[in-house]
Amino acid sequence: MHRIIEPVIRFLLSVIIIVSVLVGGQEKNTSPYSFSKNIDLTIAGISSGLLIGSVLVDYSPMSKENISTLNPENISSYDSKAINNWDLNSIKMSDILLYSSIAVPGLLLADERVRDDYRNFSLLWAESLFLTLGITNLTKVLVSRPRPYMYGDKAPEEYKLKKDNRKSFFSGHTSISAVSCFLMASMYDDYNPNSKLSPYLWAGACFTPALTAYYRYDAGKHFPSDLVAGYFVGSVVGVLIPRLHTKSSKINVGLTLQTSGKLRTHLSYRF
Repeated sequence: MHRIIEPVIRFLLSVIIIVSVLVGGQEKNTSPYSFSKNIDLTIAGISSGLLIGSVLVDYSPMSKENISTLNPENISSYDSKAINNWDLNSIKMSDILLYSSIAVPGLLLADERVRDDYRNFSLLWAESLFLTLGITNLTKVLVSRPRPYMYGDKAPEEYKLKKDNRKSFFSGHTSISAVSCFLMASMYDDYNPNSKLSPYLWAGACFTPALTAYYRYDAGKHFPSDLVAGYFVGSVVGVLIPRLHTKSSKINVGLTLQTSGKLRTHLSYRF
């Protein structure tokens, strides 16, 4: 996961800055989405704060001495079977699925309606990935959970000493795959209401991150609870971000600066 973080963040920052400048006053009437400073500055602020926090948190990988003290008996029965897994081919397959998933929303650009609305589309895509990365990265360093293969004897020592050996919870591959796939299905519905293709896209959106999660489990990279959490976070963000921006949305999110100098967020629902 750490190999894609920096380039993806640079890409997202570039997209958010460029699109945010261009989107003002250029929204098409046919677009299913609308944007506001309250919602979008709040999302950008939260995402940036999460990512900055993940860098500032004091994190260090487990040393050889620390690894030798790990006790499999401390793992719940629900997660315990994962410590016997280790497969390099599954690691490669999960990487392929991750990179493929990131590009999945881009398939919607084959639709002329999406291409005509590319500014709004690009901003939603960037916001969703940016927020998911922030939540994932900060959680990983705060929890600092050793990966399953650290408890077994199948993984080579040089692999156990990698810098991300304490970033098991939760699965970044699964969360990024889920947010990308669910975002694609959600946005397709918004651009193509009542489409007969929609159920198949949703089925694919559910299946792809689940398959990614399976390979991460089989690789010994994550416990089942890591995968469930990653799937949940990614799917929620992938559905929530488009819903917040639909023109008919009744949800309002805001970020305000109080006279005391403190920032305050608020969430409201219009009935």
